[in-house]
Parts: sequence; structure tokens; C-alpha cells
Amino acid sequence: MLLSRLSPRAELILINLICFGPLAWISISRMLSRETVLLYDARRLYTIAGIELVAGAIAILILRARGWKRSDFGLRISMPLTIGGMVLFIGLNIAIATFYEAFRAISGIDPASATTPLIRTTWLSFLLLLLVDPFFEEFFIVAYNIKATEANGAAFAITLSAVIRLICHLYQGPIAALTILPLGIVFAAVYWKWRRLWPLIVAHAVAGYFGLNPNSTLG
Repeated sequence: MLLSRLSPRAELILINLICFGPLAWISISRMLSRETVLLYDARRLYTIAGIELVAGAIAILILRARGWKRSDFGLRISMPLTIGGMVLFIGLNIAIATFYEAFRAISGIDPASATTPLIRTTWLSFLLLLLVDPFFEEFFIVAYNIKATEANGAAFAITLSAVIRLICHLYQGPIAALTILPLGIVFAAVYWKWRRLWPLIVAHAVAGYFGLNPNSTLG
């Protein structure tokens, strides 16, 4: 079978192209168009969730055909891991907010002013994305990439994971470098250390709930 003949490097490239090629293209296109208003409406959320569902399903089929198992990724659900995810969310938000404010005070630049988020979601699109996106991103951006490249060492695996996450969020503008990049590094480092995926999913889901809730006052 052709899939079984793929080298580990070819598999890594193929999975990332399938999972993040479309999202990276959308992100980079929007960055280059210099959007100043980031509209999060139902159409946008359905599009992201649809891409992730289709790409994720294809990628999982490929990984299963190549002998990967769910247990390889450390996806185990428990109350202590759920609490750990909440702690991770709180601690990371405090750390990123502190880092951001320090950067703004030192440089006199406010990267957040370059874009304005506008929330116009529906509950159905919001809940669908909240169910799909945390699993998809943390499974493939973090767990798969780190497991697939762990032989190259922590620095390479963590950097790869963080850079892919950043590329997929470049549309957010300059603020992505001060928020998404450190988040990606911390998430990848946490997974490298403990090899537990559920806390990352919980932290991501909580962040998504507060960030894209249809009742959000943004916009």
C-alpha cells in the first residue's frame, strides 16, 4: 500500500498539509489583505469547523492506516486533567497579559489596535466550533507534531508546533506574535513534559468560550 511506503518525514508533511494547508492559506490571505475588522460570524465559524472536520477525518484515516493508535497521543479524560486544563488557562492568560502589557509599556506600541474583533456568531455555529476546534488543533498541532518529531528533540518539536499555530492565526494581525506564539510554545512544552492532551483541549475550549461567545460584548 502506498501509505505504508511513506517515510516519517513525508507523513509529517502530508498530515500538516491536509490539516493546516487550507487554514494557513486563509490566514495568510487575510493577513496580506490587511483586514482591520476581524468578523467572526456564523459563516466563518461553519467554514472553519467544516474544514477541520473533513481534514481531521482524512488525517485520522491516514494515521490509522500507518499504524498510529489513539493511545499514542495521551488522550485520556479525567477530573484532575480537567482541573489542570483550567489552571493552565488561568495561568497562561495571566502570563500572556503581563507579557503583553510589558511590551506595550516598553515599546509604546499597542499591537491590538491594528485589528478590531467583531463577534456576530450564532449559538449553533459557536457550539459546533467549540466542539471541533480545540480537539482538532491540539491533537494535530501539538500531539501529532510532537510525537512525530520527538526524535529531533524538544526544541525542534515545540518550535514546529508553535510556528504552525502562529501561521494559522496570522490573520489576527501583529497581536498574534505576542499572544498566539507564546501560547503555542507553552502548550507544546506542557505536552512535551507530561504527554497529556486533555488539559490543552480544556484550556483551548475555555479560551474559545470566552473569546467567541455570541453574548460577547466585542463589536
